[in-house]
Amino acid sequence: MSTVTLVIVLGSIIATAVFAAGYVRGVRNAFGEYRLEEREPPVPQHGHWGGIAFALLASIVIITAIGFSSAWVYAGPFLCLVTTLGVGVAFFIEKTPASKV
Repeated sequence: MSTVTLVIVLGSIIATAVFAAGYVRGVRNAFGEYRLEEREPPVPQHGHWGGIAFALLASIVIITAIGFSSAWVYAGPFLCLVTTLGVGVAFFIEKTPASKV
């Protein structure tokens, strides 16, 4: 097994664990927020266009680069790992709803 493959496999295991743990936390937060009587105002959905544009541009560059050099084939899995890890971490950054006292 090559070093790159080993790094991708280990990264996949770590990213999957972080995502799964974050997802469980997110589901618990969602149920906790639903049980609250007072509702929080909706989260504004603006301000994300820069990140979306960066992700799209990175994908375009890597897919194009694969046509020039086969070494860029390894960049795709790393993009996937970074995305999965980022989504998992986002669940942990989210504030937990205040519990009823």
